[in-house]
Amino acid sequence: MKKYNQLIPVVIVATVFFVFALASTPTRQIADTKYNGVFRLNTEKDDAVTNSSKLEFLKTSANPSIVLRVPNASREVTQEDNNIKTQKNNDGANNLNDINVYNVIEKELLKGGFTVRDRALFEKVLGDKSVNDYSRIKELTETDLILELSSIQFVKYPMNSFSFYTNNRKKGTIENRVNCTNSFNLYGLRLEFRLIKVKDNDFIGSFTYNYNPCNEGPCNYNINVSAQNACSAPYLQQGNVVESGTNLISQEQIESFVKSSTQKLVREIFGNR
Repeated sequence: MKKYNQLIPVVIVATVFFVFALASTPTRQIADTKYNGVFRLNTEKDDAVTNSSKLEFLKTSANPSIVLRVPNASREVTQEDNNIKTQKNNDGANNLNDINVYNVIEKELLKGGFTVRDRALFEKVLGDKSVNDYSRIKELTETDLILELSSIQFVKYPMNSFSFYTNNRKKGTIENRVNCTNSFNLYGLRLEFRLIKVKDNDFIGSFTYNYNPCNEGPCNYNINVSAQNACSAPYLQQGNVVESGTNLISQEQIESFVKSSTQKLVREIFGNR
């Protein structure tokens, strides 16, 4: 009996040590499941509204003149141009106010039959406080129309589910659905223009164009899902770089969208020719 009593403290110490060791052991982490997710976006339709009667003069004007005004127009445009550090001024953040966007618009206006006026000189005239009459601005700049780039911005499309496909020997390709316990965003683009007739200082057109990265169909991005069905932001693996969020839309895609939008704009403006 005495021997057993002597063992009791040893057993207690061993038990306590075992309990602490068990408690300090890290909980086994269950790895996320990686899916090749299939996503669909329902973007808004493009919208163009013009005052046809105010555009009648275009029928008799071979090369109407136009100037592009941009956001933050109070800044010196020439200074803005000099701030370009690289060919695309793209630091990975997909700056939507990149000067290349403006150049793309002006090139398409030129191709479309417009005489494109210099932005810097136009802003200089507008900055002259003695010139407060739009008819006077037309005289000094020989400009018929002002095209304002009202905004170009990323648009969020919140989602909380996606599809993925598996192959079954008997049933073939099967579409599966994952419902997430959280929300995540995919992104599109929206571009808005305003058209003003300089001589009359009349707002004569509004144009809104939308970009859907899925091109009205499904698009594929990687997505990780935890054991609790929490979904990561959709991403693409580009070598060692993971692209997600707004960076899923490349600078080339942005410029291509701006180009096609400006082409649509030109067709809308000259539509009554």
